[in-house]
Amino acid sequence: MSSLTYHKHPNGATYVYRQDSYWDKVKKYPSSRQVCLGKLGAGGEIIYNKRFRSPEAREALERGEMVTTTESLLIGQSLVLAQVTKDTGLERVLRRSFEAEDVDALLSLAWAVASGSQEMYMASIWMEDHDCPAHKDPPSSQDISRILASISQSQIEDFLRDWTHHRSKGLREQYCYDLTSVSSCNMSNPFVEWGHNRDKEHLAQINIALLTGVTSRIPTYYEIHPGSMSDTKTIASFIARMKKYGMERIRILLDRGFYSAKNINLLLEDRIGFYIPVPTTVGWQRELIDTYRDAVEMPEYVIPSSGEGRQSELLYGMTVLDKIDGRRVWKHLYYDGERRIWHIRSLFESLRRWEEELLSGDTKEKNKWAYERYFTVKTTPKRGLQVTRKQEAINAYKTDRAGYWAMLTSCEKNAITALEAYRERALVESHFDDMKNELSMDRIRTHGSHTMRGRTFVQFLALILTARIRVVMARAWEDRMDVPKEDRLSRLYSLKELMARLGSYRKTRFSDRYGSVVSASTKAQHSIFRAFGITVG
Repeated sequence: MSSLTYHKHPNGATYVYRQDSYWDKVKKYPSSRQVCLGKLGAGGEIIYNKRFRSPEAREALERGEMVTTTESLLIGQSLVLAQVTKDTGLERVLRRSFEAEDVDALLSLAWAVASGSQEMYMASIWMEDHDCPAHKDPPSSQDISRILASISQSQIEDFLRDWTHHRSKGLREQYCYDLTSVSSCNMSNPFVEWGHNRDKEHLAQINIALLTGVTSRIPTYYEIHPGSMSDTKTIASFIARMKKYGMERIRILLDRGFYSAKNINLLLEDRIGFYIPVPTTVGWQRELIDTYRDAVEMPEYVIPSSGEGRQSELLYGMTVLDKIDGRRVWKHLYYDGERRIWHIRSLFESLRRWEEELLSGDTKEKNKWAYERYFTVKTTPKRGLQVTRKQEAINAYKTDRAGYWAMLTSCEKNAITALEAYRERALVESHFDDMKNELSMDRIRTHGSHTMRGRTFVQFLALILTARIRVVMARAWEDRMDVPKEDRLSRLYSLKELMARLGSYRKTRFSDRYGSVVSASTKAQHSIFRAFGITVG
């Protein structure tokens, strides 16, 4: 027996419920159940809700077949993450190195990290609420630790070899290579050692090397190093890996921290194309500046300004062909008036620091050249230790070398093209920033090296996905004027903003043949889905 009941809500709407009486066979007494059909319209008609909008659903209710909700999942973030997983080919490469169930777990962990899940052990909560490969059987926090610890180095090596091949197919790609440090308090991990902490924290660390494609903007390779290892010592390992992966003939953009005579010779011997700025301490750069500083400031060497914020920039660049151990290289000399001001300010700050080191006795071997060049140090019985600056040397730097810098390359003879290529290095720094901030890799909290290895691998997978998201969103923003106004992005969302915007998009599945219903998309969700080529109901 059924009847309709009406409940007036404080908001003024009247909701219509259908109430069915029945005999409860288990409890052995009469009972009833009610279900909301919708709202009462102005003319007394029922305005059915989504659940009973279709005639089939109402007919099923009349027959006594209750339409039940079997599952309700958040799918907005999952749709985008699934699309970029497909676009990058990440899942296909993973399946060649890992078992199917492990791939589902690894992808789901990477999706959770990319979505902004703060701690990896809490990723299971994200998997329970979101549509992802491991949703039906999400791992517990203990299972996650077990999965991370079970990832072997050989599996990672197999994946990286296949991944570098996959990413390099059909592309004439240049790559950026750089290192960052990730702090840790856990000294029981053999990779955690004291070294140059790039975040200026008084903590031990591990070092992570990252190789990223300049054109694709996609991370291609990574490697974990002990925290005490300097930048220069990682190049030999990197070259050896690239040889094993069949990628020895590549071009890489390096920071000046990688410069050493040994590394330059190694790169030249192995025929690896490189671009690297030259540190101010290198003797031949000073000779190059002294020889050509008057010649470079000529109209024919002016480099046209490009990009926002560079309209007032006056930059010069010229090229000198040379040889190192019989191998051809190009030395590009640049002069930048704005850089000159920065150089002088930087020198003054360094002079104060070097003077304090000399007076305190806490001298550094790496600064020995500066002590000798810019200071006179005397010790007398009456006055003790006396440190005096050499004003002539300071003036010579200000007059002769401030604002000049050089780049050494084995693969580009044009100074302008070399500079444009080198400016692309900023993308690696943005990836490191994503890894540490957006993807919560600012600390290594795992206890063992095996778990750390697995966690870093998942972070790398998440970084691949977020890098692709950034590429797609940047492209959509640049092309926004070419699409209809209603489909246009209203702003260039950060990764965190994008995931937050997508966080409410939901799919509800009903029992039997009644299918599923997705929530109405907001304008922001609609424009984001369109940018990724995703069609939603």
